Amino acid sequence: MKPEACSFAAFAPPELAPYLQNVWLGTPDECPGDDAVRIPLTALVDHRDALLAAMIALYGGDAGLHARALLSQWSKYYFGLAAPAGVAAARLLGRPLDMSPERTHLVLKEGMPVALHFDADALRAPDADPARRYTSLVAHLEGVIGMIAGMTKIAPRVLWSNAGNLLDYLLAHCPSILSDADIDSTWLFRATDDNPLRAPLRDTTPRSPLLPNPFRARRVCCVRYEIPGETQLCASCPLLLTMRDDELALQDAIR
Repeated sequence: MKPEACSFAAFAPPELAPYLQNVWLGTPDECPGDDAVRIPLTALVDHRDALLAAMIALYGGDAGLHARALLSQWSKYYFGLAAPAGVAAARLLGRPLDMSPERTHLVLKEGMPVALHFDADALRAPDADPARRYTSLVAHLEGVIGMIAGMTKIAPRVLWSNAGNLLDYLLAHCPSILSDADIDSTWLFRATDDNPLRAPLRDTTPRSPLLPNPFRARRVCCVRYEIPGETQLCASCPLLLTMRDDELALQDAIR
């Protein structure tokens, strides 16, 4: 008998549930629809054209000229499914989640990632060790980043920065059942040369009074600015630190 699928939103407090409603343990009964396709995550590279078309529909640009910036933006939407799942399992449940790409399916709708399905038995036994709770998430990110980086000429550190920026937010806003919740960020963002998530953001004193002080800046820019017409930088973009005041005055990020 097929085990009943369960949405990760069932584990989450109301403020986090919307991030998790399309992430599942098991496969839900509802059909993804005629305009959606459920694929093994390992087959992501076969859908490069659809991913780029989805981003062009949102941002504009050209698939040949702006592929690295477009796929960087696509990675943010994907990490918006995968990262909350790994963090929710580790912090809300105190359990590792098997996120092996070989055991994970992705639902794409016109190239956009809309749902993620893990095996019904993917949750492991409770474990207080952050290394054991997060190793599968980091390995999952490494696998997906490798696939995206293989689709275009983009430095993996750009994609790791996209993931780290989101993880920093999730750890700050997701409660933990553990008495020492800080051990999660200490392990994930540890400052070692072999850790691609090390220090994804830093607090710095900006030159301009138009920016908040301290200014929390990403370590690496997501290169969205390479897409024609994308002149607004994100609120944590390190390029804001290099702008003149008249340039900053045109940025929504300072408002």
